[in-house]
Amino acid sequence: MPKNLRLLLGLGSITALLAGGCDDGAVVPPTQPVMTAGTGTSPGAAGATPGAAGTGTTGASGTGTTGTSGTGTGASGTGTSGTGTGASGTGTAAAGTSGGASGTGATVTGSGFKMCGKPPKDGMCKAKGPGVYAMKVDIDVYFRDENNDPTLYDPGRGLISVYLKGDLSDVCEDGSGRVGTIQTCGDVIPPLVVDANCKVIQILFPDEMWEKPMMPKIVTTGSVSGFNPGDLLSFVKAAGIYGIDVDAAAKWPTYMETTTFACKDGKKGMACFPDHDGDGNPGITVKLKLDGTPSGIPYECPLGPWSYMPAPVELLQAATMPDDGATETYIGLRTAIAGGGKIGADCMSGVGAAEADGFESRLFDCKLKNGSKCSPANANFVDKNLPNFHVLKAGEMPPSNWTHPRPEADAMLNRKPSKGPVGAVVRVADPGTPVTCEQIRKTVFPAGN
Repeated sequence: MPKNLRLLLGLGSITALLAGGCDDGAVVPPTQPVMTAGTGTSPGAAGATPGAAGTGTTGASGTGTTGTSGTGTGASGTGTSGTGTGASGTGTAAAGTSGGASGTGATVTGSGFKMCGKPPKDGMCKAKGPGVYAMKVDIDVYFRDENNDPTLYDPGRGLISVYLKGDLSDVCEDGSGRVGTIQTCGDVIPPLVVDANCKVIQILFPDEMWEKPMMPKIVTTGSVSGFNPGDLLSFVKAAGIYGIDVDAAAKWPTYMETTTFACKDGKKGMACFPDHDGDGNPGITVKLKLDGTPSGIPYECPLGPWSYMPAPVELLQAATMPDDGATETYIGLRTAIAGGGKIGADCMSGVGAAEADGFESRLFDCKLKNGSKCSPANANFVDKNLPNFHVLKAGEMPPSNWTHPRPEADAMLNRKPSKGPVGAVVRVADPGTPVTCEQIRKTVFPAGN
């Protein structure tokens, strides 16, 4: 089980980045009227409700820059032309309607962007800014058994891949920071290899878990330097907390404190592990893969073919009955990611460096392969031996003491310098379009840098 599980979030804010966003607080839904060609009465103004339809002969639509609306007489009948403070750019009232009374705050422009008090920016990618985005973060990590001798599992290296979805429809004309909501849609972590008995421990986050109604969403901010290919995306580090009731900056409990530490409001024990995936178990449920044939292991096992095994619940069981053990674990996670990158030439995708740290997990309970509940001692053993995934920054390699006891296997370990965490984003639909997590996971992402 992942101790420093670099689960989630961050690239999610690339949504806000690629589109750009306001820095004026919470997300504002796109409900304010857009001024378009037409006739009517009542003064028009920034972000106001429509006035009553006018009558009279049709007048010509007007244009204007920030602070000036078009003027015109109403349609059929007698009507009074109206003036008022308009949105930035051009705009006149829609047919049969008019601008409403004066409003306050950021104003909606004809392109669907907002003016947030700063000069607007333009570029060939601007029209593709708002939309639904699929995001992926690949985090290069190494790990090893840091608790037992002989070890329960081998040293290893691989990618933690996190999939996210973001829907952004209201952004600022200048590309400045804005709050955005991101949903995690998947997480894949490297397998733990047990060379001593040709077994593999593969932790699985169920795909259906991420769309459960109680799963937390992540809020972060981002910005973009411009709206052209090559312009830089950047986003602020934010925390994603799943299945455990702790603050982003709170001290993380040790495995000796899992069932006794005090969380928010003085709660303890199971009350600190909310059932975010709604399956009746504390925390979120993570399973162990048991079917299929493992692949991608860099070295062969001298005893035979590789096969999957449950998570060991004690040393004797791991050595003598590896096919027993825990098949479900109930955990809490806390994660953080930040980063940035460049907008691609297609204006629909981007790739860039990310930053990952602060990923922690705690296991509250588990279930054995035979269906029975883990004993407190079994659960504590699994909790203690959650793998500690160490994130590699760009140019870093695992330390010199990261070695395999068998020389043939040690020679196959990946000691190449890391690219560091890499994020990718793809615009998959127009703003507000329903997009499932399955669609996000199946998106073809651009290759990392």
